[in-house]
Amino acid sequence: MADQFRLLFSPIKLGTKTVRNRIAVPGHYPGMRDPDSLPGERITAYWESKAKGGAGMICTGIWGVHHSSPTPVQGGYQFHMGQTSPLQEPGGMDKLKRTTEAIQRHGALFMVQLWHGGRNSYGTLHYGDQLWAPSAVPSPGSGLVPHAMTREEIKEIIEAFAAEAYRCKQAGVDGVEIHGAHGYLITQFMSPDSNKRTDEYGGSFEGRMRFACDVIDAVRAAVGRDFTVGIRVSVDQLSGAGYGMDDMKVMAPMMTRSGNLDYIATGAAIPPMYFPPGALMYNAAGLKEVVDVPIIGGGRVVDPVQAEKILEDRLADMLFMNRAFICDPEFANKARDGRVDEIRKCMGCSEGCWMRVSQDRNPQGVSCAYNPATGKETIPGWLELIPAEIKKRVMVIGGGPAGLEAARVSKARGHDVSLWEKSDDLGGLVNVASKAPGREDLAELPRYHKYQLNILGVDIHLNSEVTVDTVVEQNPDVVIVATGSDPRVPDDIPGIEQDNVIKTVRDVLSGKAEVGQNVLIVDTQLRTEGLTTADFLAQQGKKVEVISPWESPGSDIEQITRIYLMHRLAFSGVKITPRTSLKEVSGNSVTVVNNYNSEELVLEGIDTVILSYGGVENNSLYYALKGKVKELYCAGDANGIRKILWATSDGATIARKI
Repeated sequence: MADQFRLLFSPIKLGTKTVRNRIAVPGHYPGMRDPDSLPGERITAYWESKAKGGAGMICTGIWGVHHSSPTPVQGGYQFHMGQTSPLQEPGGMDKLKRTTEAIQRHGALFMVQLWHGGRNSYGTLHYGDQLWAPSAVPSPGSGLVPHAMTREEIKEIIEAFAAEAYRCKQAGVDGVEIHGAHGYLITQFMSPDSNKRTDEYGGSFEGRMRFACDVIDAVRAAVGRDFTVGIRVSVDQLSGAGYGMDDMKVMAPMMTRSGNLDYIATGAAIPPMYFPPGALMYNAAGLKEVVDVPIIGGGRVVDPVQAEKILEDRLADMLFMNRAFICDPEFANKARDGRVDEIRKCMGCSEGCWMRVSQDRNPQGVSCAYNPATGKETIPGWLELIPAEIKKRVMVIGGGPAGLEAARVSKARGHDVSLWEKSDDLGGLVNVASKAPGREDLAELPRYHKYQLNILGVDIHLNSEVTVDTVVEQNPDVVIVATGSDPRVPDDIPGIEQDNVIKTVRDVLSGKAEVGQNVLIVDTQLRTEGLTTADFLAQQGKKVEVISPWESPGSDIEQITRIYLMHRLAFSGVKITPRTSLKEVSGNSVTVVNNYNSEELVLEGIDTVILSYGGVENNSLYYALKGKVKELYCAGDANGIRKILWATSDGATIARKI
């Protein structure tokens, strides 16, 4: 074990159970459960990979305890709508037992996260069932007004938590985590914003905490002492009408005073890359001031050095690392063995994980922008590579995300690989995107791949533009063309050829173009490029306006990332004008048109117009090579303009075929 991580790999007691290290994979929604809401082969393999990778504790995602709040099971938000617990149905207990055994055989503790969504339940929004909540206060997510629970219904839910905890114990699970965070039912009882009751379950701190404490005590009574019971809480609702850190410092001791709680985990949000790593650790530190049970904290903990420092500073007793393990399920083993540079460190983009299940509703569930093997654990050759049967000479052309992953996987499988890149560095457009403020962590992708290609021994050719003659001369067995994209520039807008029109935001971020003081960005995309360029220029003191033909600019950005990016732009004075298109540029005058009423407006004094029209496939070499090589593939943007996730997935898929 690496001596530098002495605390991170020290054991800790949670009640009567011992966790082998201080690393927990928290409950989250990977969108892979079977239709009965129980863990099947896919999600079991997903969790097991993290246990095998060295995590000390694994927790399921939300696990509904009552039919009034059914559990979402797949990426399309399907629901188990039964009136009883799935564990009571034929074969239900056996499924959970198999999953439990699969995780425990690798030395990790396995926890089930017991949940009721209250007014923010999911299935009720889709099927029209009644929402239950402490008070008839509308859901901030749906706007629907819930049913105010009666005392009898409160008792029913408390008993449901206890009964499901008992069933989990019978299945061999190590413990349960009560979900009291993220605006769900227990949070709704805690918060004065959602709890307007005047009986014993409302009003004062004691009243609003009574439901949470009753659930904790009922669960403990059902499972006994030889079973871990924890709770996850939102320490600060970050809302003037809700509760804050000071309130939680009063409430947390109420949950622990009975001695029935073994730990508290903080329920941080999913901080985007605009948050520095560990930015939310103050939540855990605040709890440690007032309670004496172990505190599990997290929020962009992506580096073992960072994790060790958090423990050293006593900000938390354990750390949850979700996206860190989605990105690299071997995180713990690599850190323990001192192979820190081999860790894929999460960039915080959330495009392959949270966005994929929450916005895209992808039925395949969670993946990762630069680890496309995540979510494919049951497919042979993905979690563990299958060595190539025949060693081939593989020529990869293009050093962006698709080419890098294709080269890495091909070489790891035993092929003889060369990688050719026309610029002086590897990374492609990721290098450009990482120049925007708050987006620096994108540079982690090329950092990881450069290190991997070096230790694998890939033959790298920089400053080498490849032609058909180059390929013929090299005579490879396989060619993978990953030459990316060229900027898309419209040809039907008068004045577009003027010197004060920059044809692509790429030239701005890379420093190739000079930009004046008054700037108009024409952003026809729904992604990050135009808006992050606006942020880049606003931080330089430029006056920036962004026009977009779309109703909601940036709507194809991961939602939490978009919220913070829009905040940055608003506070920097960037003006965003939707439903507006560029018609003409004439000197420093720019004519734009409203897409709804066709009304034209002339903007005067524009020093620089910057186009953000996306890209077009740069695949001419691919077509020129057809019929000239033995095996030919096209990957990444050269095969369709998409996000990083699909570029790395292209490269990874092709490399497993050859």
